[in-house]
Amino acid sequence: MRLDYPDTALFVSVTSGGYSNNKTMEAQVLVPVIFLQNTGFARGSFQDTFDADAICYPDPLNDFVIENNNRLEGMYILMQLYESTVEQSWFKIEKVSVNRDHLLSNTIDNISLALKKTRAPVGVS
Repeated sequence: MRLDYPDTALFVSVTSGGYSNNKTMEAQVLVPVIFLQNTGFARGSFQDTFDADAICYPDPLNDFVIENNNRLEGMYILMQLYESTVEQSWFKIEKVSVNRDHLLSNTIDNISLALKKTRAPVGVS
């Protein structure tokens, strides 16, 4: 069964120029995603906590995702929700979980991205 990816996010790939905030943009690509905002969620002791400001599931069959070999850590995502401004809508990919269907087909079932709110990388508009 193929999932429906109702949202579209702008993925921005950058490389570091060697200095702390010196980034060079490599690619800007629109990717179909399922985007879930995770605001104010916390649990008590002995509970697993998903420490992210948002969770994003990109289409694992998207060419950009495949070309980057599912190595999306460190990339930026622009996702405007609820009429937010562009300045408020930037996220950085902190963690990538590639999930496979090991029992039946051994293919990638979904990719989960843990996101943190951030500012737009320098040189990206």
